Amino acid sequence: MPSANAWYLRCGADEVGESAVLVGDRGRVLLAADMLEDATILNEDRGLTTATGTHAGHRITVSAFGMGAPIAAVVLHELAMLGVKRFLRLGTAMTVGDTELGEFVVAHGAVRNESTSASYLPLAFPAVPDLPLTVDVEAAVSASGVPHRSGLFATFDGFYTEMFETGSGTEPVQDRYASLARAGVIATDMETSAIFVAARALGVSAASLCLASVSGLTNDKMPHDERVAAERALLETGFGALSAHAPIAA
Repeated sequence: MPSANAWYLRCGADEVGESAVLVGDRGRVLLAADMLEDATILNEDRGLTTATGTHAGHRITVSAFGMGAPIAAVVLHELAMLGVKRFLRLGTAMTVGDTELGEFVVAHGAVRNESTSASYLPLAFPAVPDLPLTVDVEAAVSASGVPHRSGLFATFDGFYTEMFETGSGTEPVQDRYASLARAGVIATDMETSAIFVAARALGVSAASLCLASVSGLTNDKMPHDERVAAERALLETGFGALSAHAPIAA
C-alpha cells in the first residue's frame, strides 16, 4: 500500500512518477533534472537528492543514494512505498574479464556478496532483474550506439577489501576478479544484487545498466571528460528504456 510520505526522502506519493532511476552520485540527479522536462527537485536532505520530471510524456523520478547496498535499498524501498513500480539503476561499475572502459553493461543477474539483500529474502533466492524491463534496456542500449555487453554482475560491500587492490583484504583482488571472470561475471558494483532482491521482495520491477568506468585489473578510471559525456548518454539511454512501455503522464 503506498505511503503518504517517505521517512528519508521527505516527499509524497503525488510527487513521484511510476518509474524511477536510482543513481549514486547526486550530481547525476542535477544533470537528469536538466535533461527532463518540467523537473522539480523534491529533496536534498542527507545527500539523497531526488527530482521528478517527464521524458517523452512519461513521468520519471531520479534519486541519488550515495554508495552501497544498504542506502540503495532504503531509497528503493521508500519509493516503492510511495507507489513507484519500475526501477532502473543507472550507475558506474568496475570491469571484469574482457569488459572495457566506456562500455555499457547490462546486468542479467548478480552474485549476492553483499549483506543487505539477505534482510529481504534468503540467499537461496537469485538476484535477477525484471525480464520485460531488461528487454527494454537492451533495446535502448543497442539503439544508443555505445559499445556494450550483458551478463552477470558481482556485488560487494567492501570496496577496499573486496573490489579495489589495496592489500587490505583476505584474498588478492586480482585473484578474485580472475575467478569471477572464469564464472562469466562482467562487472562489479556495490548495489545491483541488493536492488534486484529488494525489488522482488517488494513486488516491483528492477533492472540495472551501468557504465564501466573503472578497470578492475588496474584501477584506472575513464578520463574525466569522457566519463561525463558517457554518464549523460547513460541517462538518455535509461530514460528511453523506462519510457518504452510506461504510461503517459496525465
